[in-house]
Order: sequence, then structure tokens, then C-alpha cells
Amino acid sequence: MASGIKIVFGLLTFVTVGMIIGALFQLAFIHKLEDSYGTELPSLKRLRSRNDRYLPRGVSHWTNDRDAEILRLGYVKPEIVSWSPRIIVLHNFLSMEECDYLRAIARPRLQVSTVVDAKTGKGVKSNVRTSSGMFLSHEERKYPIIQGIEKRISVFSQVPEENGELVQVLSADTSRVSFTNRTMITSPTPST
Repeated sequence: MASGIKIVFGLLTFVTVGMIIGALFQLAFIHKLEDSYGTELPSLKRLRSRNDRYLPRGVSHWTNDRDAEILRLGYVKPEIVSWSPRIIVLHNFLSMEECDYLRAIARPRLQVSTVVDAKTGKGVKSNVRTSSGMFLSHEERKYPIIQGIEKRISVFSQVPEENGELVQVLSADTSRVSFTNRTMITSPTPST
């Protein structure tokens, strides 16, 4: 019995040390991104006039680095909101060209977003949802721009690409929003 406890304790120690090392690697990665972020973003005019569309000036150690282009190193600015729970806002995650590309693919296929009916479990239209959305297909996932976006998502979230879902594009109609959406989680009261 005592040897079983030692094994469990050893496994827990191993997992804990692994999690600490992983967190340190993630912190080092975020600090490297913060260090790479210049004091100014390049203007769109300057980007169009130059051949290096992805990297701002001052990031010479990433020149001609295809992975740096895909990850938009030097552009993406992480903002740590909270470590517990872990919330990190990634400013400038998509380029304007990528946004335009996603809009062009999505626009013809946008459908009104639905909510789940509690009785039937099916999606129904509701005044609560003011957005339209669509998911990219498995075929579209093979497009180079989409692969680049998914690789960036994988690296920044530290979740393997194969574990990711299809990219969803949402278009919000802010003119129809009439109230604040609030989600409340309550703990059940203990039964007596």
C-alpha cells in the first residue's frame, strides 16, 4: 500500500514539474513577443511600398523567416489580462489582408445565428442573437492563408493544430443590440 502511494506521489510530482516548465516556456515566449513589438506599427502605405509585408522595421533578426511571417512576429502584441484564469488578448492577431480574405469567403454563406431551444435541443432564431455566422469547410482549411492563421492559433494557444475546430466567422449587427448579454453561473444550494 505504501509503495502505491509513493508511485502516485511521484507521478503527481512529475506532472506538476512538467506544468511549471510548460508555464515558464509560455512566459518566455510571451516575453519574446513583447520584446519584438516595436514602438510603432508600419503604415499600410509603407507596407505596400515595401516587399516585407509582415515585419516592421527594427525586427531584422526575423527578416526572411517564413515562420516569423506566418506568426506575425513583431505585429502581434500580447496583453496579459489575468494569469488565473489565463486570459491573454492578442492585439493585431490578423492582418487587414487576412480579415478581408475571411470576409470575402464568409459573406455569401453567412446565416443568422441561433440559440439552442431548451425543450428540443435544436437551434432556433432569437432576438437575443444579433449576429450571423458560418464555419469554413474542410476544403477551405487547406488554403495557405487559412493554414497560416490556424498555425498562428496553434502556436499562440499552445494547442496542436489537429485539436482545433473549423474556423468560425461571425458578423455582428451592432445596430440591433438592445441589451447587455450576461451569463450567470450559480452554485446549487445544498439539499437538506
